[in-house]
Amino acid sequence: MTASPLSFPVYVGLFLAQWLAVACNAFLDIQYGSFAREMLFWAIVFGGTSIVGWRQNHWLSGAGKVWQKAVLFIGFLLFVLVFMPIWGMPRAGLYLLAMLQASYNCVTAGRREMNLGLLVSLAIVLFAASHYRADWTMLFYLAPYIVTVVFCLVAEQVQRRGADLQRLSLGRPSSQGQGAAILAATAAIVLIGGGLYLITPQINWPYLEWRFGQDSLQNPGGDIEQAGSGGQTGSGQPAEKAGGEQQQAAGGGEGTGQWQAGSRWPSPAEMRAAAKRVNMPAWQAAAINGIADLSESAQQALAPAVAVIFDWWEWLKQWLREHWLAALLGLLALILLVILLAFGALLREIPWVIWLITQWDYLRLGVIGRHAGGETAARQYYRAMSRLFALHDVPRADTANTREYLAQINRRHRDARRSAAEITGLFEAARYGDKPLADAHIRRMRQLYRTIYRQL
Repeated sequence: MTASPLSFPVYVGLFLAQWLAVACNAFLDIQYGSFAREMLFWAIVFGGTSIVGWRQNHWLSGAGKVWQKAVLFIGFLLFVLVFMPIWGMPRAGLYLLAMLQASYNCVTAGRREMNLGLLVSLAIVLFAASHYRADWTMLFYLAPYIVTVVFCLVAEQVQRRGADLQRLSLGRPSSQGQGAAILAATAAIVLIGGGLYLITPQINWPYLEWRFGQDSLQNPGGDIEQAGSGGQTGSGQPAEKAGGEQQQAAGGGEGTGQWQAGSRWPSPAEMRAAAKRVNMPAWQAAAINGIADLSESAQQALAPAVAVIFDWWEWLKQWLREHWLAALLGLLALILLVILLAFGALLREIPWVIWLITQWDYLRLGVIGRHAGGETAARQYYRAMSRLFALHDVPRADTANTREYLAQINRRHRDARRSAAEITGLFEAARYGDKPLADAHIRRMRQLYRTIYRQL
């Protein structure tokens, strides 16, 4: 059975996404000292099964199915003998889901299996993020998870783009440059998404419940128990320990009560308190202390700038109160300009408008021969040819290059493909050639354009 092939970077991103998703859940029990052992175990499980899937060579062979059944059997044994006695439900069920995904990695050879693996990792991450012990320190594992998911999706898209070029016979695809393209696209997507996240207000459910009056007891005690007080917690620990953990979390900036007014960045003191938690990894504690020092220095250095920005903001509000009519008219003029630009762009898509433009192009460039010189003339004739083919149901996509557009023309208008190919070659020579385009070449483009006009 064949499948759509996946490249090695896709498998690397899939492995890291699944491993970091489980790391978010294991981090919830960081105080028990088993975090490093759990991470080593899941690295071996996900890494080994991902290698099995990668070695399928894009074919779902019998060896992969044998490994899948073996990992599935081991997963059920671990669920009964290890996961349930130590963690209980629902964490044991979550780790069983992780083992099921590990078994599915053995037969992951296509895009559908990759998407399912990312979806399972997202479910695991959502469980960890919604836990009452989750706090900002989980960002050390949650942020890399988001980056790896974007990396995995981008790597698959870049690979599929190369396969499309091969199917269109536009050259042999090469892996050279794909790594840089994947990293650049991943960085751009993450930066844009992070910027949008920072500038938009983040409202959570505890804040909404607190803000809009959910009924709750004002005094401790009573019949309503606190989260995790019934028998075992979500991690299988006794309720007495869970209560102590909640008190410790509240002292270290981890509880949910301090986040009821919306998410906020912790203070340097809260960061240093979080770095001193029991069994916190040394690298993470050092990173948190470094961020605390940097945040404290930034607050001291940016205090004058913040004061200036605040003064400017107050001045802007005062100016708007005094000149509200001028500001309103300016905003309306800007909106009108945007509407006119959008209307002009829509007019270019109407067939009769395209027909009028092509007639004007033919009169100006084909009959009269009124064109610029050099590369500008080549651009004029190539764009006129593109509009001419767009009028005859071969529009040029914004993302298509000249060779891709020429392949579309060859499929739809075989009688004009030679003239279109020659115009495309002259246009590329004008753009990338060492010498400027000669007048004879421009006259040849004019002749070819008139030929295409008569053929269509």
